Amino acid sequence: MNAANAHPLLTIADIALRTGLEESLLRFYESEYPNALPTKVLRGDALLFPEEAVAAFQRLHRRQAPQQAPQPPDRPRYGRVIAITSGKGGVGKTNIALNLAIAIQRLGKMCVVVDGDLGMANIHLLAGLPPRPGMTELLAADARPSELIGEGPEGIGIITGGSGIIALADSDQATRRRMIKALAEVERQADVLIVDTGAGMGRGVRDFLQAADEILFVITPDITSLADAYGLLKGIDQERGGDDRRPIYSVVNMADTLQQAANVALRFSDCAHRFLGRSVKNIGYILKDATVGAATARRTPYSVFRPQSRVSKHTHNLAVALLRDEMDELRISSAFGRYRKMLDNGGQP
Repeated sequence: MNAANAHPLLTIADIALRTGLEESLLRFYESEYPNALPTKVLRGDALLFPEEAVAAFQRLHRRQAPQQAPQPPDRPRYGRVIAITSGKGGVGKTNIALNLAIAIQRLGKMCVVVDGDLGMANIHLLAGLPPRPGMTELLAADARPSELIGEGPEGIGIITGGSGIIALADSDQATRRRMIKALAEVERQADVLIVDTGAGMGRGVRDFLQAADEILFVITPDITSLADAYGLLKGIDQERGGDDRRPIYSVVNMADTLQQAANVALRFSDCAHRFLGRSVKNIGYILKDATVGAATARRTPYSVFRPQSRVSKHTHNLAVALLRDEMDELRISSAFGRYRKMLDNGGQP
């Protein structure tokens, strides 16, 4: 076997599949940073990349990620906590949370997903994982927080909730405070902590939303989705006494066209600004794609099932947009720790 056959040669499409990056972005890197990439090999009429180009492109992409300001060596660093919510169920929130975590991981950030749908958890099903210790064991003090982070697809961490456990969904104030304290420890284990909240406006949902550094609303063109999302945002704002200036984002899911997605995003942000004085930044959209249903049926994240599908590329764009907006100053303190301190100082539980 000669050397050319011993090591496979790759097209730009092959490298996109391996890295999860869009072909247009890879071609941009190729044109702008040729010296950082291995020399291409002529095979027939085509110039192809050697195997080591995959790692080279990944290094290039990590260098383009937002740079973090240096911190004193003795200062702890905490993960960025992003709560993904909707108000209404059935909008694809959990699928987006899982695949967004995978996209962030592929961009070089250690990401952990917390299934915050207490009592009706199902993110492990979408990830193709068997049931494992999670929030139930955490609250029962049967495990340390770090022991509950299971390995998910593409190396992400997953902390499962509890399925069909009424006691967990209806947990009292003391139990919820134990959970908040434990999750503050988890913040040190990751660069980004994504919390997939439950639907509705229950106390458990509001705990996660009040604690998060940032909130991402998943909305659809359905009028009830917009109404419920606005109602939840209004409730959060009232609970904070109108003094909440954390970043609020939106993503439009299940849209038929780009124009429809833009209209939906504008309606939501316009209502938030007009009636609440809140700024909502739309970071993208996800058009309808049969890949989602096919992947769910196979218990596989759609971004792993078909990395080059439209829905996977749109989710990658969401991850890029979120990382571009990173606020490094938030990482010097714990989001859950700040929320627990607010409760201890007389904030509403």
